[in-house]
Amino acid sequence: MPGSASPSPLSSASLRVSRAAVCLISLFALVTSCASGPGAPAPVSPSASASSPAAGGAPSGPATWDQGQIVENDPAMPVFLAWPIVPDAAPLSAAVEEWLDGRRQAFHSEYAPSAEAPPELNARWEPMIDQPNGVVGVREELYTFAGASGTLTSATFHAVRGAAGAWRGADLIESGRSGAFADAVVAALRASGGDVFDELAADPLTRGRLLDDVTFTRAGEMVVRVGEGTLLAASEGTVDAVIPATTADGLVSEAGRRVRDAYAAVGPLVEPTASAGSPSGTPAAPTASAPPSASAAPATSAPATSARPGEPVDCTRLACVALTFDDGPGPHTDRLLDVLASKRAPATFFLLGQNVARNPALVRRMAAEGHEVGNHTWDHKQLTKLGADGQRREIERGAAAIREAGVTPTVFRPPYGSRNKTTDAAAGAPVILWDVDTLDWKTRNTEATMTAALRDTKRGSIVLMHDIHAPTVDAVGAIVDGLREQGYTLVTVSELLGSPRAGRAYSRQGS
Repeated sequence: MPGSASPSPLSSASLRVSRAAVCLISLFALVTSCASGPGAPAPVSPSASASSPAAGGAPSGPATWDQGQIVENDPAMPVFLAWPIVPDAAPLSAAVEEWLDGRRQAFHSEYAPSAEAPPELNARWEPMIDQPNGVVGVREELYTFAGASGTLTSATFHAVRGAAGAWRGADLIESGRSGAFADAVVAALRASGGDVFDELAADPLTRGRLLDDVTFTRAGEMVVRVGEGTLLAASEGTVDAVIPATTADGLVSEAGRRVRDAYAAVGPLVEPTASAGSPSGTPAAPTASAPPSASAAPATSAPATSARPGEPVDCTRLACVALTFDDGPGPHTDRLLDVLASKRAPATFFLLGQNVARNPALVRRMAAEGHEVGNHTWDHKQLTKLGADGQRREIERGAAAIREAGVTPTVFRPPYGSRNKTTDAAAGAPVILWDVDTLDWKTRNTEATMTAALRDTKRGSIVLMHDIHAPTVDAVGAIVDGLREQGYTLVTVSELLGSPRAGRAYSRQGS
């Protein structure tokens, strides 16, 4: 609760929203990852593997934090939500997950699926502070696209490592001082030349939204992120209001003082900015998404190709099929690779760049064990909602992350299979769709996934699955055995297609 020095229980976390930065709308036209369903999807629980960057004495810090995901792969209403799993700060991670799931439920209540103009919900995060054995904080940015326009909201969460509970922005403000806090935000905007609308500054709901996103500078100033159209003209975008330290002294709660002292001690990981977006509509990559230098392949080694070793397979004579896995690498990918190795079965992986940055060793293992590695963009945005520059950035950033891990991607799959001529031109590789959708993202059921794969696969099929789901990985051994019993030869996508051409779309052999 405001004024308390102990992080508040998760049940007391308030859910407030601010508004969107117009310059980010072209970027955050978000798609969701290939997984869950609109009911109550089980989040993808990360678990550190021996191959993760954090293992084996590699650098610690936000770049090595694991990531939780809630993903729904319905093209008519896609959802992709990501949050950090912060070591020794489970209450913080749980608070963010709870907030995001509340936003997801509200999204399903407010909007309906649409094939023509699908509403979308997408969340990304960035670390704000990482004090060893002390305060840790993150910012979540949540983009909602309603079919014609989008809004960006953000919220900050802080906690003390090893302590119970987590603090929302409102918890950092002294009880009874929210009115003075809102006045200070308005004053800070005006002092920096902002033309604040008087009617918005006086609106109670608008003033309440200002409590969502609160951080500090090393000098003790309070930083309040103000969404596009919240207090200023929409053309101003998202701005950070910086409240002087002397004013902040009279506003912060005991919890706020604890958090502010931590920022003073170690400094923020994200500095305040006049605008949260860039002219191009692409925000800077969050620190958490940048792979540590130790995880990159040595500069002297040539990138590995992701071709299957051994004798070539002639799929013009054999009944070949290709198993494909999207959205990883994730907490179950290591186990899937073990299963495939035990079966001597190749597969093709379409990887998200932001996950590659946290698990580069897994990507190198894929290539070393003969699997094909493909690009699935940076963070699973629906490409057809982006302009040409936005699509190109999303595709190239994903491919760059894979190359940074030491592997060259050879194929590309657009999230949700959503593509247009611009997508194909920007892909830089063959565009791979599918003809068998196991719906594993929806059923989350091992038997259902196995049944769909064995029932629907035909000669030349490309089978869609997702290695971020444990029930899917549980099904793979039986799927491999069952397909072989039916006379099929398992190959990578490129082996199945022969010599696929960059920029051309394929859903199966011969398509």
